[in-house]
Amino acid sequence: MYPSSIRPPIDILSSFPNPHRCNISYLEEWLKEKNLQGSCAIDTMEPLCQTAWLLQVNKSTDEDAKEICERCSGLSAVQVVKILNSYTPIDDFEKRVAPSFVRKVQSILQGNEGSAQLMLDSKYLFQVTFPFSPSPQALEVIQVPSSLKVGFLTRL
Repeated sequence: MYPSSIRPPIDILSSFPNPHRCNISYLEEWLKEKNLQGSCAIDTMEPLCQTAWLLQVNKSTDEDAKEICERCSGLSAVQVVKILNSYTPIDDFEKRVAPSFVRKVQSILQGNEGSAQLMLDSKYLFQVTFPFSPSPQALEVIQVPSSLKVGFLTRL
């Protein structure tokens, strides 16, 4: 990277893609390829997208605090505060998030009703719907080979 004594201009830093957002984009692209955009998977990924955005946004001014509160609607106040407190910048390009900034965000988010849950429910099962594709073959005339050993099935 860069020696710690040399700091590249901010516009150079912002031109690097966020690796987290890039990985999320791969997931979104896969959902599109599999025709699953209508599933709740995209909605489920929204907090993940907001977290990736939160990790790369400026975190210093009052305007930054307001924007964070507006854009992170899929995250609870507890989650936003935890991310801000746990954020560790790499190298010398960024500063740690100031405790006063975290308190400012927390005070703005206090009015929002939200869950106190920190982590997502990892045991939640998503409903999967498979589209029905009728067979072009007349199923009533198909002969099932005896090698499949499904003699217990009866034809209706």
